[in-house]
Amino acid sequence: MHNTTEQNHASERAFLSLREAALEIGCTRRFLEKRIEDGEIAVFRPSRRLIRIARGELNRWIASYSHGGKEKAGGVAAR
Repeated sequence: MHNTTEQNHASERAFLSLREAALEIGCTRRFLEKRIEDGEIAVFRPSRRLIRIARGELNRWIASYSHGGKEKAGGVAAR
């Protein structure tokens, strides 16, 4: 029950923790950490340990894979 409440609360916020973002899209925190390290997802780091992903950035990243592949500059899908 706690996870559902946490997910509902997270769905209302502009920034998500890695844990919240992972729960929302059904992946692991480590998977997101690798995407961040690879430069695929931009993050907000208010401190050395604290990482937040803007909801808009998460949605942008998801959309870039929702049309057949990773987008190149200019919005054209890479093949």
